[in-house]
Amino acid sequence: MTSTALFVVTLREWLESQRLQDTPHRAALNAAMHEGDTKAIRQLLGEAPFSPEQRRYLDDLLDRWQ
Repeated sequence: MTSTALFVVTLREWLESQRLQDTPHRAALNAAMHEGDTKAIRQLLGEAPFSPEQRRYLDDLLDRWQ
């Protein structure tokens, strides 16, 4: 498995855990994840309360997915 593939797996696992949370954007996040729509995922998670380090990590994962 390539490095990029490992990042996508990690991101998808994380997104799956978020999909299970009772949030207002859960259905939209699920749809974006299954469509591979990283732009929509970025928008949906744009207001999430991530630390700067978490935000950088998520952005890096999404960049690698694209």
